[in-house]
Amino acid sequence: MDYPLFPGVNDLSNTSRPARQEPFVDSIKNLKLTQIVPLGLSLLLVFLYFKSALRAYKSPLSKIPGPWYAPLTTLHLRWGFAQGTIWRRVDREHKKRGEIVRLGPRQIWVSGKDAVRDILVKTDLPKVSMYAEISRDRNSPGLFGEIRMGPHKNLKRFLSPAFTVGAVDELDKFFKACVSVLLKNYYQQIARQEKNGKGVVLKTDFMRDLHCLALDIMGESSFGKGFGQLDHIFNPDMIKTKRDRAWSKIPNAIFDGQVNRYRFVFIKRFLRSIGWDIQFDWASDMISAISTLIDDRVAEDEKTKNSRRADILHHMLTEGNRPDTGERMNNRDIIDQMAELLLAGSETTSGTIGFLFLELARNPDVRKKLLASLPVLGPEDAILDSKTVRESPQFEYLEACIKENLRMHPIASEMGRRTIKDSHQFGEYYIPPYTVVSASYRNLHRDERYWPQAMRFWPERWLQGKSRGDAPEPDMDAYYPFSGGRHACIGKNFAMAEIRTASANILSRFDVEEAGYKKLDVRQYITMQFHDGSWNTLLTPRWKAA
Repeated sequence: MDYPLFPGVNDLSNTSRPARQEPFVDSIKNLKLTQIVPLGLSLLLVFLYFKSALRAYKSPLSKIPGPWYAPLTTLHLRWGFAQGTIWRRVDREHKKRGEIVRLGPRQIWVSGKDAVRDILVKTDLPKVSMYAEISRDRNSPGLFGEIRMGPHKNLKRFLSPAFTVGAVDELDKFFKACVSVLLKNYYQQIARQEKNGKGVVLKTDFMRDLHCLALDIMGESSFGKGFGQLDHIFNPDMIKTKRDRAWSKIPNAIFDGQVNRYRFVFIKRFLRSIGWDIQFDWASDMISAISTLIDDRVAEDEKTKNSRRADILHHMLTEGNRPDTGERMNNRDIIDQMAELLLAGSETTSGTIGFLFLELARNPDVRKKLLASLPVLGPEDAILDSKTVRESPQFEYLEACIKENLRMHPIASEMGRRTIKDSHQFGEYYIPPYTVVSASYRNLHRDERYWPQAMRFWPERWLQGKSRGDAPEPDMDAYYPFSGGRHACIGKNFAMAEIRTASANILSRFDVEEAGYKKLDVRQYITMQFHDGSWNTLLTPRWKAA
């Protein structure tokens, strides 16, 4: 009887024994289907990534200067957008590499005067798809989020009559009423301080005040009902009913919803690619409050046809059709449109006014000259209207300060555009189809080639003749505070009227100084804003010193 060489192991000559296999082959054969599919998908993703990276390296964009990792990934861009710090990276790369830089596989930024004009005006490239993602429903966005050429044209044609100079002048009474509420609260606080022997210099969170003012102005001029934001911070007991409380929460609901869409836009697009069309809806209380207001307005208009309130909501109700289908807008369509208008018309102006006062506080010589040019008004004086500020020579230097502030602090740091099926040429660089091309307003406005002493807050640039002194003449071809071309800001007249009304009335009554130096960081979500939304100032009544 033959015994095996080793116990439990068949003789090598036994042909019934399976052939010996390598461990790797064994492991592959032993895999189950539930393990093979994820492994295959992982290998496929790795293959596709390296294929994409190789294509990015071979792209004509490889000739454009940028960091070494730019062709490999967009993770750094997604992180920067989510954290509101993308502007820092863009600013740093422009300073290091020039007016055109590559920051992603198919993402470039340009800041040269000719290239920006080409993007915005001459060729007028379409907006990037990310803007549509910011809307609740990407298939029915507002004007800010609409990227389709036809619907955008229809929507802009529909909204434009509500934002002409004449139409905005009609809204001026609402601006004045809201500014009056802010000033009245300042007067009351100063009176209480005087009574308690604490002096007349008022310390306040000025950025908070401006933000609430802008929200109430948009509420009054758009919805026909202020949001009570100024009352909420100065006299919270005035908001008593459940309906008023719900109405006062609308701004926060809108801003939280917009920020979440901005932060999670890439996640939304990924989920959609695998079949899950996720949406970030507005808060239910907000939807209910605005729907009730719309129903009330419709009923009111039926009763008082001869005295209808001419505001943006009225324009929506009487003329509003969906820009894509032409069907009449329902309440939900109007809510979505008004939400984007609220965001565009409040966060932008409050931020711009905040930066204006910041520059004035940190440039005392300019502030002194400006205050000397303005009238000294007190609690008994009438509120100035924006038309007076726009047309009166007395406010010429204030106008120059506003324009210089818009140069140094364009509220949108950039505008994302894209090439589609056609290639594009910027100087020596060839831009292939389907490339994101962002116009860097901030860097253009701070470029020494176009703006000598660019980091100096120098309002004299905008004055005429001898009043300009030795300041250089402004280069209007390098100035895009409200963008340009087909997608230029439709609310320019509205924004300028609000900035004029707020700044002229506050500065005619108060000297505004910083309450201790604070290092302010800036966050770019949809607009450029103070990082924590706060800035403390000291308001000194001018009428008491006169």
